[in-house]
Amino acid sequence: MLTNKQIKLINSLHSKKGRKENDLFLVEGEKSILELVKSDFIIEFFVLNESQVSLADKIGQNCKSPIYFLDAESIQKLSTLVNNEIGVAVVQQKQFPSFQIQDRFTIVLDGIRDPGNLGSIIRICDWYGLKQLVLSEDCTEFYNPKVIISSMGSFSRIEFTYVDLPVFFKENKEYKKIGAVLNGENIHQYQFPDKGFIILGNESNGIREGIIQSLDERITIPSFGMAESLNVGISTAIIVDNLKRFLLS
Repeated sequence: MLTNKQIKLINSLHSKKGRKENDLFLVEGEKSILELVKSDFIIEFFVLNESQVSLADKIGQNCKSPIYFLDAESIQKLSTLVNNEIGVAVVQQKQFPSFQIQDRFTIVLDGIRDPGNLGSIIRICDWYGLKQLVLSEDCTEFYNPKVIISSMGSFSRIEFTYVDLPVFFKENKEYKKIGAVLNGENIHQYQFPDKGFIILGNESNGIREGIIQSLDERITIPSFGMAESLNVGISTAIIVDNLKRFLLS
């Protein structure tokens, strides 16, 4: 039976402070939970709708963590989502103290604040086979529930680190710094270097000035219509798609 202490713990994980203090986070909904149990995350326990017997069976095939059952109304009260009668999982956060760049190209985010955007970018990286993500220290929190649900399970396959970007770039000088800006080289004609960091900036202000000045190269997604700008998640997908086309050509 789920205890009052466990209920208080789940509720505390709705806030960034609670997640930080406990080094735990929530995974919510069937899709994300099923992706979670295939990963190497350490799962404290599950709380499922008492009607979700088949989901419990699927979880049990891959995971031995405790499963508690509640009614749909109680599940909804524990969830951060507007609609979630399926269940939640309480999961240990991962730390990557020995983060080392693995791929020729890595997405670097400068000041991304919207959790939905970060979740989408995580999913895009996963789709295109990018295994890592570098974030400036003021980016939104990776384990924010909105990030986790927006990633649709891809959070479980992406290694990430939060860094002081100028220091990080100095430590990795062999990688070209490629910034997505409004006045760069057309991405459709751009010749990617041997390896590099593809930098995307804040939703409202773009890449901050100090980073702009240190860029080695600048790229732009050309506009053929009248829209003022593109969402940073969409921009990431277009740029990485062009990168993959270039690498495969």
